[in-house]
Amino acid sequence: MTATAAALTFKACALTNHADSLLIEIRTWAANGFNFSITTLGFLIAGFTIFVTVAKPGMMLAMMDHTDPETKLPTLKANLAKFMHVFIIYIACSGLYLSILLFGQNNSIVWWVIKFTPDPLLLRDTIIVIAYVYVGTSFAYLLLTLKSFIYNIYTIVMNFLRWERENSNNQ
Repeated sequence: MTATAAALTFKACALTNHADSLLIEIRTWAANGFNFSITTLGFLIAGFTIFVTVAKPGMMLAMMDHTDPETKLPTLKANLAKFMHVFIIYIACSGLYLSILLFGQNNSIVWWVIKFTPDPLLLRDTIIVIAYVYVGTSFAYLLLTLKSFIYNIYTIVMNFLRWERENSNNQ
């Protein structure tokens, strides 16, 4: 994440002559990011719902009885909290993109307020660079979060299979 932020900051400050070109990129990225995050969130929630619905109740009860050593919570609660974390990140990034779409337009209230500051051009350019880095970095973060979601599903499926084998051997 730090490397992504550093590369975007370098591009915004050293390789771009005009803040208006960054502003166009930010608006495009915000629209694409909003569509990506909302669409992906829908698939994540649908998949999570199907997954929890078909999960064996016995395994869920066993996970409630087992304590996760890292969080000191029941394993079921710790696993579900990881999923909720992913959902919250996708919702927060969708909010970021939506606020850029709403308030980042020409003649919006943000640009109107900036006009009344002592150095409006400097403040405008600074906000554009910060938004550029935030939006670009958030894309990388969303992809890494999606990767962790998939890994958590994989881990739980492997635990389900192990639990099923142990229960079939005990009977």
